[in-house]
Amino acid sequence: MKNSTKSSEYVWDYEYYYDYIDPVSVNASTLKYNRYSIVIIFWIILAAFIGFFFLILSLISHSRQLQR
Repeated sequence: MKNSTKSSEYVWDYEYYYDYIDPVSVNASTLKYNRYSIVIIFWIILAAFIGFFFLILSLISHSRQLQR
């Protein structure tokens, strides 16, 4: 029986299609708001949603009396 050692390296190949969607270049000096304000607003809305979600879950779980 022949002992063959075959290299089984897998090469990851990615194809990027920039022909379909051209990346938009944005000049930071022409922005109406600060460039990080949209990120700050996103995190505030996300934190408010999570807080509201846990408040609702807390109210639902405490709404019924547990029998002993």
